Amino acid sequence: MRYVVARHCYGGIGDHLSCLVGVWWLAKRTNRTLVVDWRGSRFNPDPSMESNCFFSYFSARHNIGGVEVIADNSVGALNYPMPVWPTKWTPSALASPSHLHHDLAEIAQANKLITSGTDPLEPTIVLNQWLDPPPPREAVQIFLQDLTPVEPIADGAQQFWDAHIGKAPAIAIHIRHGNGENLGSRAAYWLGPVALIKQLTINARNDVYNRGVSGKFSDNMPRSLIGGRGQAKYERRFCRTVAEAFRGLAIPNAVPILFSDAGHIVEIMREFLPTIVAKPKREVKRGEGPLHQINAASVRQDSNGIRGGTISDDIVFDMFVELELMRRCSGLVFMDSGFSLLARTSLDENRLVRLKPTLINRLISRMVERMSNSYSQIGRPLSSFGS
Repeated sequence: MRYVVARHCYGGIGDHLSCLVGVWWLAKRTNRTLVVDWRGSRFNPDPSMESNCFFSYFSARHNIGGVEVIADNSVGALNYPMPVWPTKWTPSALASPSHLHHDLAEIAQANKLITSGTDPLEPTIVLNQWLDPPPPREAVQIFLQDLTPVEPIADGAQQFWDAHIGKAPAIAIHIRHGNGENLGSRAAYWLGPVALIKQLTINARNDVYNRGVSGKFSDNMPRSLIGGRGQAKYERRFCRTVAEAFRGLAIPNAVPILFSDAGHIVEIMREFLPTIVAKPKREVKRGEGPLHQINAASVRQDSNGIRGGTISDDIVFDMFVELELMRRCSGLVFMDSGFSLLARTSLDENRLVRLKPTLINRLISRMVERMSNSYSQIGRPLSSFGS
């Protein structure tokens, strides 16, 4: 038997889903069994990380989109045929829930593998990172038809919908702010030109892929300038642009639903869109990062890699409810982030608005990219915003 393994990612749910979708496509294209191993995920309710949490959030099934799937607690004991690509995945590493680092060269190889028509000779392929670009939209839609939430999550989404949306259509608005977390090239949405040059220059000098664990959020990222002194007017300007994009979709009687990681941004958006609704979540102090960050003190390194901590069950539950709410919407306004991957793949192109930074900030991003000849900290070129 041949396998493609979607391991948990050290990052957030967007990274998890991007990896999962890409690995599913590779498994389907090469007629392999898909293994989903999320034991080491920050979203695992089992702090020992001995159990697999994938079926804690998605309905258990043995076939997803025409691909045989193994995603139960047996994943840690599977006898994977050798050799494995990448070669860093030894039998010991595969049995462990720990995360293994990857570098830019490996990321480029993985992305090429997903998008090419090749079938690697190795019987076992293991991936644990954001994969870009995603598979063809039509293929992902087949996958999504079978990827359904477990009943408690579906019920939580329905309760919110009944209370705040009712029979009206809704437009999802997803904007990542970071609330103190470094967003890499996405700083271009929130910063003024001078601060953006400083932020991107700091980021370009930083090696997010080094094998240590550093930074306020144990993500090997330098400090974020978003939300700092003098940036309030740029935040408001972007929020005004978001509101205009919502109106531009022109879906009659649509209710705006905001998905954001910063409480003060919710309040600013209410000024521009008074009817906006947002699912109540645990409050986080301004600048203390998004809810989905792990506690830096819980991160450990062992011979098999990095073992992160887990996030509180109520926070994770709310996050998956939001994913389901977003997927139920009739339109989507979004900035670059994997959190909206499922929703934006489900909708037709004419129901999507991909937000862009200002023209000057896009030019600055390209300039810094050329000067540094590097990639952004989210694994994509700094100029990925388009024209």
